[in-house]
This record gives sequence, C-alpha cells and structure tokens, in this order.
Amino acid sequence: VDISGTAFPLAPGSTARDGQNVVYGVRPEHLEIHPDGVAARISVVEPTGSETLVFVRFGESEMVALFRERHDFKPGDTLHLRPRLDQLHLFDAETGNRL
Repeated sequence: VDISGTAFPLAPGSTARDGQNVVYGVRPEHLEIHPDGVAARISVVEPTGSETLVFVRFGESEMVALFRERHDFKPGDTLHLRPRLDQLHLFDAETGNRL
C-alpha cells in the first residue's frame, strides 16, 4: 500500500486488488521497530509512565507508535517502523468494508 509515497506491506492473503483505494489501519501498539521498516523521523516523545507514545513523520504523513518497553528516543531521531502483519486492518475506501 502506498501512503505518501512510502510502501507499506500487506498481510499475507489480503484480498486488496492492484490500484484499489484502501484505508490502512494499524494501532499504535502494533507498530514495531525493524530494520526493514519505514524510516520515520520522531517529532514528539510522550512518556506516560508505563508506556511511551512516539509521534513520527514520514513524507507528508504522521503516525503514532506506542512502546511498553524502555527506549531512549529523542525528537529528530529516525526509527524504522513496520506494522505487525497479523494485526493489520485493511478496508475498502469506498464501502468501508474490511478486506
């Protein structure tokens, strides 16, 4: 799936068709740091006690990742994030139906 010029993976067995407009859904806690992930620059780090919210930008888009383990993140750092494919949600943009 192309989001702001950045390629995101589809889950195996996805029924999305080539060129279909979709809504790509992933919860913040289902993003993980991975060397093959999308390069995203940290804009805000918000520690909340047992969790840390990390707001990142890639291209013209933003997303939020949530980490329960400790990290030493700082604004300006680059993370490589990818969604856990077993937790990915894909919807048809026109009908809203889950694919």
